[in-house]
Amino acid sequence: MSAVVVAFGLAWAFLALSRWGRRNVDSLVSPTLSTERRAREEKRLRRGARSLLILSVVCAILGIVAGAAMVAGWS
Repeated sequence: MSAVVVAFGLAWAFLALSRWGRRNVDSLVSPTLSTERRAREEKRLRRGARSLLILSVVCAILGIVAGAAMVAGWS
């Protein structure tokens, strides 16, 4: 049971962090940077947010699998 809770908790946390990062990418990058550097940093932050989104999906899938295994009596 705890594996399911942990997996879904991590999925929720990664999803929340991903959404927050995508929404606030403009305020997270310093306005004093050059235009090229600012664009690179924004792209890097968006890529990180996308990675967190993928990680949240993986954790949700692991939670579903752990829950199904528990219901089936495999663990």
